[in-house]
Amino acid sequence: MHKPIEVTKDVFYVGVNDRTKHLFENLWALPQGVSYNSYIIEDEKTVLIDAVDICYSDVFSRRIRSVLGDKPIDYLVINHMEPDHTGAVEWLVSRYPNIQIVGNKRTLEMLNGFYGIANNVILVEDLGELSIGKNRLQFFLTPMVHWPETMMTYVPEKKVLFSGDAFGAFGALNGGVLDSQLRPERYGDEMIRYYSNIVGKFGSPVQTALKKLEGVEIGAICSTHGPVWTVPENISKVVDLYDRLSRY
Repeated sequence: MHKPIEVTKDVFYVGVNDRTKHLFENLWALPQGVSYNSYIIEDEKTVLIDAVDICYSDVFSRRIRSVLGDKPIDYLVINHMEPDHTGAVEWLVSRYPNIQIVGNKRTLEMLNGFYGIANNVILVEDLGELSIGKNRLQFFLTPMVHWPETMMTYVPEKKVLFSGDAFGAFGALNGGVLDSQLRPERYGDEMIRYYSNIVGKFGSPVQTALKKLEGVEIGAICSTHGPVWTVPENISKVVDLYDRLSRY
C-alpha cells in the first residue's frame, strides 16, 4: 500500500511517474521521464483534481485508496483534457459511478467527444465557485495555456493553486514530490524546456492568465507535471519565469 503524500492539510498528491516513455507526445525527449500529477482534497465533499494516463490506472488506484480507502469521490475537476490527464476518466466513472465531473463549457464538450460522457457533469464559469464544505473551489479559465479548454482551480482557504499544465516541468519526481524534498535546480532547465516546447507559442494567453492571478495569494502551485512548489522563493521564481518567457 502506498503511503499518503500530503501537500498541506487535507490536500494529497496521488499522481504517478512515467519512466518508460521516451518521447512526450511522440516529439520531445524525456531523458528523465515525466510525472502525471493528480490531487485529492478531503472535505465534506471529496475532490479529485485531474487524473492520469490510463496506462497507470493501477498505481493511480492504489494511491487514491491510500488516502480515501473505500470512501467515494464526489467531484473530479478537469483542468485540462489531454489524455495524459484524462485517460483514466472512464475507469474513474466505472469505479465511482456517482462521481460528478466539473469543467467549463469547452471541457464538457471535449469530454463528451473524447469519452462519450455527458451525464453527472457540473458546468463552471470563469471566476465561478463551488463549495465543498469548509473550502471553496474557484475557477480561472485560461484558454490556450495550452489548449482551448484549460483552466486553473484555486482553494482560497488553503492558498493552493491547481494550475493544470501551467508551471509544469518535464522530469519524473525522484525522492519526493514537494520542492522542499527535491533539488529544485534539477527541474529548472526541464521547466524551461517544457515551456518552450509545449506552451511557448502562447505567450499572450499566458500573460492573460498571469493577470488573472494578480492579487491571488499562492502558498502552493500544484501543476500536472513536475514538482509541487511550496517554498515561497521557488513559487516567485516559477511565476517570474513564466512572466519572462511569455514576453518574448
